[in-house]
Amino acid sequence: MRILLAFVLALCATAASAQLYSWKDADGKTHYSDQPPPTATPTRKIAAPAARATDPAGTRKNMAEKELASRQKQKDAQDAAAKAEKDQTDADARRVNCERARANLQGLESGATRFSINAQGERIALDGAVREAELANARKSVESWCR
Repeated sequence: MRILLAFVLALCATAASAQLYSWKDADGKTHYSDQPPPTATPTRKIAAPAARATDPAGTRKNMAEKELASRQKQKDAQDAAAKAEKDQTDADARRVNCERARANLQGLESGATRFSINAQGERIALDGAVREAELANARKSVESWCR
């Protein structure tokens, strides 16, 4: 907000500045000044802030449009950065889940005896139909996380 205020004040100071003049002296040197040259010297006006003062609403509108475009550009950049960060986080989570699913499937396919814990807290070996069901679930998990 302070930057915007400083910008507006600088613009107002520019609009309120005096006319700029350019002239050549007797030696052929070009001079620039906000003060008119000595009399009887041919001059050339460089800028006409008074012309801008005749259309202050147009100038303000143009500045407002620029400010709006700048803010929209900043918002778009922030949205793009947030989306990229979310996509990266999702990709990292997918990679970790894929690795876990593959490790589980590899353990089940290795042929080593695997155990689960029942409701009473006892270890029960996975064998037969239970092992096949776990293998099917592990394969589905790999398919869903590792595509």
